[in-house]
Amino acid sequence: MVDQVVLITGSTSGIGLAAAHAVAAAGNPVVLHGRRPDRVADAAARLTAEGLPVAAALTADLGDRAAVEQLAAEAGTLGVGVLVNNAGVYRRERTETAAGREVTWTVNHLHPTLLTVLLLDDLLDRGGRVVNTSAVVHGRARLDLDDPEFRTRRYNHFHAYANSKLANLLMAREFAGRVGPDSGVTFNALHPGVVSTALLTEGMRVEGHDPAEVAGAAVARLAVGAEVAGVTGCYFEGDVETEPSGPGLDDDLARRLHDDTMRDLGFD
Repeated sequence: MVDQVVLITGSTSGIGLAAAHAVAAAGNPVVLHGRRPDRVADAAARLTAEGLPVAAALTADLGDRAAVEQLAAEAGTLGVGVLVNNAGVYRRERTETAAGREVTWTVNHLHPTLLTVLLLDDLLDRGGRVVNTSAVVHGRARLDLDDPEFRTRRYNHFHAYANSKLANLLMAREFAGRVGPDSGVTFNALHPGVVSTALLTEGMRVEGHDPAEVAGAAVARLAVGAEVAGVTGCYFEGDVETEPSGPGLDDDLARRLHDDTMRDLGFD
């Protein structure tokens, strides 16, 4: 898939930056994304200093719907053909966006879905791919579609995060089924590894054991690797296709999540 422009959200550090490096090293122009302009510029400078192709460096707060819509518009002008929904947060206390939405659910699930929908026509035109960075903790999720934002239930930071990672997996599977294998666009999800990113060490308060470069390479393989061309609706742990665990296999939950999310975003 050389020459596809690849947008990787959350690509200023950690797994995202490692994935951007691997994608660009394979010859694909990369669109870097982050929330802070200084960090986006620094990431772009690091790649360009190595002679790697950077198509653009974009800034957007994924908690802000208008910013996500602007990000999609900018990505559309750049000819993006592959979208990697990698950005994520882990909040130990329940917090809300300026619009009153729970942050973990919004940044990790709602707005990546919005970005996917807004770019879908372009991806269809270009025979592209969507990769969702999920996590192995999806199997321990307790997703309640009547209260995904913990408005009435007591907030549990681990379950809030696990629920969002389950949603990433289920949405990839559901989009793949609805768009179909002959559409030219593939949708997959993966657990890239356990890397000592800020999300892990400051959010979950545990240490990782996998190198960021290995995790980034796994993301890049799904994004641009020729060996997975045409593979869709699947879940990977690193480079290995495997079966989701627990609620990751719940097709009815995936359907209801998709429909609820589309209504929430105003696409019903």
